[in-house]
Amino acid sequence: MREQPKISTEHLRSRIQEQYLLRLIQLEFLPLGFDFQAGVFRAVSDQDAAYLIKVTSRPLYEPGCLVPRYLNDQGIDCVVAPVPTASGSLWIQVEGWTVMVYPFICGESSFTELSDGQWEKTGAVFKRIHRIALPAAGFESIRKETFNPKEYARRVRDFEDVHAHSIGKSAVERKLRAVWMAHRTTIHTVVTGMEKLGNALQKQKLTYVICHADLHPANLIRRDNEVFVIDWDEIMLAPKERDFIFVAQPEAHPFFAGYGDAEMDWPALTYYLLERVIQDLIECAQDVCFRDDLGEDSKEDALRLFQAILEVDGGFIDTAVTAGKHLPSDLMFRIEK
Repeated sequence: MREQPKISTEHLRSRIQEQYLLRLIQLEFLPLGFDFQAGVFRAVSDQDAAYLIKVTSRPLYEPGCLVPRYLNDQGIDCVVAPVPTASGSLWIQVEGWTVMVYPFICGESSFTELSDGQWEKTGAVFKRIHRIALPAAGFESIRKETFNPKEYARRVRDFEDVHAHSIGKSAVERKLRAVWMAHRTTIHTVVTGMEKLGNALQKQKLTYVICHADLHPANLIRRDNEVFVIDWDEIMLAPKERDFIFVAQPEAHPFFAGYGDAEMDWPALTYYLLERVIQDLIECAQDVCFRDDLGEDSKEDALRLFQAILEVDGGFIDTAVTAGKHLPSDLMFRIEK
C-alpha cells in the first residue's frame, strides 16, 4: 500500500503498548507492497527492538498467523511468525483493522531476482515445510485445494456484465476496460484451461502439504545467504506444485538444488500458473473499478500491473504455456496473446 491506512497512529501505539507490553518510541509508515487493503509500519521499542506492524482491513484468515507460528515453533526459524500478545493472541483489533506484530528483519525484499545460493536455501526451507504435518486439532480452518475454478469464472462474467459496455467513471477505469476487452479471448481461454485441468485433477488422488501459496521474491527477505519467509496470508493445504509457480523450471532452477528431486505433477503446476493469471487480473480490476477508497496513484499502479500480466512476454501466461507442453494431449490448450 502506497498510501497510509486510515488508522490513528496514536491509537495504534497505545493499543500495542496495552496488549503487547511494548512501548514504541518510533512508528513509521512504510509505503510497501501491492496489497491495497493492508499497510505496514516499522516500529522501535524503548528496548531498541525493531518490529514490523501489519494492519489489514481484510477478513482475518487465522491460519495465516497460526501456521507460521507453528512452523517457527517447530524449529524453522526462517519462517517469520507473528509475535504473541501478553495473553497469547497473535493479533488484535484496532479501529476495525486487524493488527499483527512481527520481528523486523533487515534485508532485501523485492521482486529483484535471488542469487542461486539464495534460491537453493529457499528450496531447502520448503523441503522442510512440505514435510511437516499439522496436528489434528487447532488448524481446522485452513483452506484445502479443491481445483474448482467456478468462482473465478463467475467473477470474470460479473466484471464483463457490469463493465464490458460501460463508459467508466474515470480515465484509468476506461483504460482498464479497453485492455480487458482487447484481451478478452486470452482471459476466457485461461479460465477454460483451468476448468479442463481442474476437472481432471479432482479425479486424482493427490498428496497435500502445507503450502505458502504466494511464494515469490518479494515474500522472501534476503540477508547475505540467509532467507526469511514472510506474508503467509494465502497459506493452504495443496499439492507441492502450489509453491513452485515462481520456480517452474525443475530441470534448471537452483531452487531444486536445495529442494531435491521433485517429480512434477504438470497438470497441477499448469493449473496454478493459470490461476495466478486470473487472480491477479481480477484483483487489479477490482482495485481500479470498485475501490473508491484508493487514490489515483494506487489505481494507476493496478492498471500497469493489469497491462503487464496480459501484454508483457515472460510472465505467468508464457510460463503456463511452457508447462502445458508436458500435459497429455487431451488436456492441452492454446493461448494466443
